[in-house]
Amino acid sequence: MPFADFAPLITRILAAALVGYLLGSIPFAYLVARWKGVDIFATGSRRAGTANVFWHVGRRRGMMVFACDVLKGAAAVYVASMFGQHELLGLVAGAAAIAGHWKSIFTGFKGGDGMVVLVGVSLGYLNWFVLIGIIVGIIFVLLFRRSVFRSSIGIFFGYGVMLALNQVIHHRGLDVMLGLTALALVVITHNILTHADHKPEKVPAAIDPDLLIADTPEVHSEAAGLSEEAILRQVIPQDDEN
Repeated sequence: MPFADFAPLITRILAAALVGYLLGSIPFAYLVARWKGVDIFATGSRRAGTANVFWHVGRRRGMMVFACDVLKGAAAVYVASMFGQHELLGLVAGAAAIAGHWKSIFTGFKGGDGMVVLVGVSLGYLNWFVLIGIIVGIIFVLLFRRSVFRSSIGIFFGYGVMLALNQVIHHRGLDVMLGLTALALVVITHNILTHADHKPEKVPAAIDPDLLIADTPEVHSEAAGLSEEAILRQVIPQDDEN
């Protein structure tokens, strides 16, 4: 088939990718945190995502970022559908939106994990088994909330349930479901690799034992024999007399 027959499709694919990337690049986490005077890239996990805003900026602001990131993922799929070939272009735009969230052009190519944007991309297809899979994913996130990989675990089980339901009950849209599952695996891999080199915050150095005052009966006896004024004179240095 001549190249001229593929040219319109390639043009639509590039347009969907560009729209998806620009939508995904909108740094809602950064903007919402900045609104409160917080630099999200210097706070908590140093990632511009829902979880970091939720735990280190504010609960309501975290939910606001969650809604906005879901919206930009779904919007990428919706806009791409206007170019025709909804399934293919939606996946292209969704993948580009996740990439934009990872490496936002507006924040010096810094961003977040892309988990919530992936949820938005999936919701853009409006299948009932997607909703069930998301609910299952949230349950696993809560069950493993103490793990740094809780989001990856939730995504893994949630999209596993989506794929299973699609095969057992729905029997349609397998290509879309496989595409979404592939995106989920890419996001999980990115999340694991990103967290693998995450260094825990430094704990304070051990206190020098020589700087500690021995808590002995002699110390208590000596302190008991001092007046309040004498204790203050020892604790608070006095100015040199003129």
